[in-house]
Amino acid sequence: MHWRLINASQICEVRTTRFGSLCENLVAMNATREQLQVYVIDDEESSRRALVRLLLAAGFKASAYSCADEFLATSIECNSACIVADVFTKGMNSLELPLRLKELGLIIPVIYITAYDTPETREQVKRMGASGYFRKPVDDQALIDAIHWTCKKPEIASNPG
Repeated sequence: MHWRLINASQICEVRTTRFGSLCENLVAMNATREQLQVYVIDDEESSRRALVRLLLAAGFKASAYSCADEFLATSIECNSACIVADVFTKGMNSLELPLRLKELGLIIPVIYITAYDTPETREQVKRMGASGYFRKPVDDQALIDAIHWTCKKPEIASNPG
């Protein structure tokens, strides 16, 4: 199947029409395992709402924040979690987020999204050790796959051999 790029405001509408069965399958899959927590940081309210709807429909727990400072002021669960953050938000630069989390003793992978893709931004994101980088509009299936890949934990065989 060919996937097309859509903008954030279209995600909810497209999810219910084209990707409805995909999201239902993901919800059913996640019902039997631990639910992943995704923190969305984006200063654009419509993008936050659309991303949260997509993530909830895909079986994730999702929380939204308008900036990194707001996120850091809350109780953060870091077990089976990741962050999807817009690169440019008000307040603290989201690119500083991995360093701030490390200072707090938290290890949470960060996937960055941006509408302002430049070689400099890509280089900064890469230097910060991002787990992923997407240009807006974000391909929703690619983002869901990236979150699963980012939060994937190696399974330890109880009976090797």
